[in-house]
Amino acid sequence: MHWLQTLDTNLFLFINRSLANPFFDWLMPALSGSGHGKIACIVLGILAGATLLCFGNQRARLCVLMMVIVVPTNDGWICNMLKHTIARPRPFVTLSEARVFGTVGKGYVPPEINQSGVDMAANRGSRNSMPSSHAANWFAATMVLCLFCRKSLWLMLPLALAVSFSRVYNGVHYPSDVLAGAIIGAGYAAAMAVAVESFWQWVGEKWFPHWHAKLPSLVPDLKIGKTKSVE
Repeated sequence: MHWLQTLDTNLFLFINRSLANPFFDWLMPALSGSGHGKIACIVLGILAGATLLCFGNQRARLCVLMMVIVVPTNDGWICNMLKHTIARPRPFVTLSEARVFGTVGKGYVPPEINQSGVDMAANRGSRNSMPSSHAANWFAATMVLCLFCRKSLWLMLPLALAVSFSRVYNGVHYPSDVLAGAIIGAGYAAAMAVAVESFWQWVGEKWFPHWHAKLPSLVPDLKIGKTKSVE
């Protein structure tokens, strides 16, 4: 698999260094939520969710609840577990030529090979890279919104791709990290939606028939079982 790692590294260096320009140096950190950008995104997300819960229709409220279930567990459970298990250092830790948010060599840990040929500096100062939580979270959110509102894909998919690209440009992830994150995030969101809908169809109809009659589906577009559209 050495050729695959080489391809991954070369593609990283192309995006991270060859495509470098002043406009991207301003835009990509903003897309990654650096500085106050992350706080602003969280605040906007909370305000949007609260607005939909208070004033949205039933479909919008179900979408917000599904988002609250999927995104935090995807980030705190799935991605963190995989990062600790795979323990792949971020590119700026092992590549001296990598630009991390515009600075070359920041965070680089030079190898220290002992007599047994083991790099003693391999884990020093490293931060785990695989998969990208940013990509996973954005694609999970994109999948959830798409299940409730197909037209949201026109906005969410370009944003998810742009944020994923920014993680490579900023030097904090390899392309394979964001690809894995995108697949994991979208796949986890879809699996959770199917699990929640299937559980409700089984439990709701059997144990809570009155509630189930009023709310026949939690994720209407999945059309699992005998469901009716929720407006």
